[in-house]
Amino acid sequence: MASHAPWVNDSAFRHVYEAVRNHTLVDMMRLYELWTLVRQLGDVEGDFLEVGVWRGGSGCLMAMADQRKGRSVFLADTFSGVVKAGTHDTSYSGGEHADTGVDLVVGLAERCQVADKVRVLAGMFPESNADRVSDKLALVHIDVDVFKSALDVLLWATPRLVRGGVVVFDDYGFYGCEGVTRMVNEFVTQNQGYRFVHNLNGHAIMIKVADDGE
Repeated sequence: MASHAPWVNDSAFRHVYEAVRNHTLVDMMRLYELWTLVRQLGDVEGDFLEVGVWRGGSGCLMAMADQRKGRSVFLADTFSGVVKAGTHDTSYSGGEHADTGVDLVVGLAERCQVADKVRVLAGMFPESNADRVSDKLALVHIDVDVFKSALDVLLWATPRLVRGGVVVFDDYGFYGCEGVTRMVNEFVTQNQGYRFVHNLNGHAIMIKVADDGE
């Protein structure tokens, strides 16, 4: 087993982590992965989108990590719990993680001094609020727990993902989130133009390396 743990001594990350840790269900290792990915996207145009926000911790962390001037971080959530649970999902029936609210996310963004970057979108994505998101995306973080919801976000987002852009799937390989794992596996098998990495920390990462049609 690898023992290298750079998040332990990264003081900038630890400062941000302490600010958001009580507003996220994502563990430190996955948050550090988001942090390092964002830090590498400074020269990639496009905004960030996170769907499945809960209380805003990981979204605000991405906003704090970002160093590109003028970038927006869109944070979309129903704020009424998980939606679109179906037969592929073994642990979710709908409505889970409803203990949140827009005010909690906005308040965290203000305390983290990223309210100017963060755009909170309440409602089911993409059906009710996708028209408020820009057409160029550099990073998409999908943390919606279930097959159909994750697929709908992915199908909406990939045509808007710029070359070099990244999709991060939370819940990949998790017990109880088999629907997300199945969806990702099916997508990467059927679609070209992406590099795919399965990280055993519970993330899967997809990087766009070719424009659509190439």
